Amino acid sequence: MYIAFKKRYKSSIFFITLFFFSSVGIAFTPLDPFLWPDPNYKPKFDLIQFKHFKKPKGAYLSDESLAKRITFKGSPSKRRFKISLDSLNMQKEFKVLNMFPEFTLDILMKDSKSIPLNQSVRSSFNLHWDIQFGIGESWTTDLGNTRSSIPFALVQKNQNCVHNGVMVFDFDFEGSMSNIVYQIASETCPYFKFDLIGLLEVNSVTDIEFLEEDHHNSLKHATTFAPLTSINKLEQKKNFGSSKEVSPDHLSVYGYYDGKIHYRSSCKTRSGNYPYCGELLLPSFSLSKSLVATVSLALLERDYPNVMNEKIQEFVPECKQKKWANVQFKHALNMSTGHYYDKKWYSEDWYLNDKGFSLNYTHKDRIKFACSVFKKKSDPGLKLSYHSSDTYILAVALNNFYKSKTGRDSDVYTDLVLPLWKELNLSQSTYEIRRSIDNIRQPYMEYGMFLTSDDLVKIGNFLLKDNDLTQSAVMSDALQKNKNNRGLTAIDNILFYNNGFWSKRFNGPSLGCNEDIWIPFMSGFGGITVALLPNSSIYYYFSDNQEFAWDRAVNASNKMKPFCKTD
Repeated sequence: MYIAFKKRYKSSIFFITLFFFSSVGIAFTPLDPFLWPDPNYKPKFDLIQFKHFKKPKGAYLSDESLAKRITFKGSPSKRRFKISLDSLNMQKEFKVLNMFPEFTLDILMKDSKSIPLNQSVRSSFNLHWDIQFGIGESWTTDLGNTRSSIPFALVQKNQNCVHNGVMVFDFDFEGSMSNIVYQIASETCPYFKFDLIGLLEVNSVTDIEFLEEDHHNSLKHATTFAPLTSINKLEQKKNFGSSKEVSPDHLSVYGYYDGKIHYRSSCKTRSGNYPYCGELLLPSFSLSKSLVATVSLALLERDYPNVMNEKIQEFVPECKQKKWANVQFKHALNMSTGHYYDKKWYSEDWYLNDKGFSLNYTHKDRIKFACSVFKKKSDPGLKLSYHSSDTYILAVALNNFYKSKTGRDSDVYTDLVLPLWKELNLSQSTYEIRRSIDNIRQPYMEYGMFLTSDDLVKIGNFLLKDNDLTQSAVMSDALQKNKNNRGLTAIDNILFYNNGFWSKRFNGPSLGCNEDIWIPFMSGFGGITVALLPNSSIYYYFSDNQEFAWDRAVNASNKMKPFCKTD
C-alpha cells in the first residue's frame, strides 16, 4: 500500500509541477504523461512522432553516470497498434502484438549516451519475439530527471524479420524509474508490417558496477568506418534508391560508399525519420549465404585445403540416402546438388516455405526435412536450383567437419567467422546468428545475420580489397575475379550464381568498357541488395517489397567514377 501511495503521490506532484512549469515556458513532450502517469489525468494513447523520442536541441547534459539493471517481466500495461500487412495472420492467430519479450537490460548512461552493455540479438522465453538494443542518448530534462532514449528491435523468433523502434524512460533525482514508452513504426519484413506504441511497467531496477573495459567494448564499433554524410549530397543522388526501381515507402535505408565517403539516406518511418539511423538493425536474410556460408568455407579451405571437395554424406549422417552419395560441399554452396522438384531455378524457396521448412525450430527436424524434401533430378554441379535447405545442409557439414578437426565444443561461426568480424570492428549485432532452438544450436547460414549500415560498408570494403581471403579460390570465383568461371546461369547471359554470390552481366560498351563486366552482389529476401562495383564502390539498399532493381545506381556510379580507363 505504501508503494502504491508513494507512486500516486509522486505522479501527482509531477503533474502539479508540469502544469506550473508549462505556464512559465518549460517544454514537455507528449511522452511525459505516460512516463509518469497520474490516475486523474488520462490523455489519449496514440502513436507519437519520433522527434519526441530524441534528445532535444539545447538539452542539458547529465553530469553524472548511471549504471542500471532493468528487468521487465509480463505484458504491456497499455498498447495501441495499426497493422498494414499481415500475410501470415500472426496477430489474428497468435496475438503477437499483445505481448512483449521479457528482458534484462544492463545499461550505462554516460557522456550523453545510453549504452546497452549487450547489443546483440538476445533470445527470450517469448514464443514469438526476441529483442535487441542499440546505443542511444541520455540527457537531463527540464525537471531534472535523467532521460534515456535507446533504439531497439523486435526480432521474430527463429526468423530474420526485424521491427525497429525506440524506447524512452526516466530516472528521477531519487533514482526511481518511470514507465517505459516504446514505439515501432518501420520494419524490414515482407509479410508483417505494423505501427505499435506500448507502455511497460518495470519489474525491478538495481544499480550495477561497470568496468571501463565494458564501456570501451560497448562503444568500440560506434566510430564509423568512413566519413558519413547525406546521400543527398551526391551528384547522382536521384539514381540511388530511385523510386523507379524501389518503392520509397518500403525502403528501410540505402547508401553508397565511393571508396572514401559513406553517403547514406535517412531512415524513414511512418512516424518521421528514425532518430538512430546508424543503429538501425538490418536483417541479412540470404546475405548470410554469402557472408557466412561462403566465408566459412573459404576460412576452412585456408586451414584445411581441398575441404570444398569433401562429401556431404560423410559429415551429415542424416543425408544417408543414396541420392546424396556424390554431392560435395562445393555443390551445396553453389545450389547445384541436383535435388529439386521444379526446373525453374527460383521457385524452390517458396516451395520450402509452403512445406514449412522455416517453421522447424530444432536441428533434428530441420536437417531431416532438408535431406529428404527434394528428389534427385540431375548429377551434382550441373544445374542451379536455389533453395535454402542446401545451405543449411552445408552449414551442418562445415560445422561437423570443423568439430572433427578441433573438438566437440567448436563452432564455425564463433571460432572462425566472428573473429573476422571483430577484426573488421563490426557492431555487436554481428556477434550472434540465428540458430536452432535446442542444445545443438546449429548456426543458420542460409539466413540469420544482423547488421548495421556501417557494418555493410566495412564488410564490402574488405571484400573489394586483395587479401588472403578474397584471393582464395573460393572467394575469387565468388567475386568474379576468375574470367574462366562465371558460375551457373540463372538468366541467360545476365544473371549468374557462383560460390554463394550472385553476379550480373552488364554491357561493356554502354559503360565505356571494351568488354562486358560481371558485377558481384549479394541479395536477400524481400528486396535487399549489396553490390560490389568495379570502381571499388559499394551500393546497398534494404527494402521489403520484393523489388530487386539497381541498374540506375550502376550507371550513376560509373558516371561519377568510371569503371574502365579510357584511351
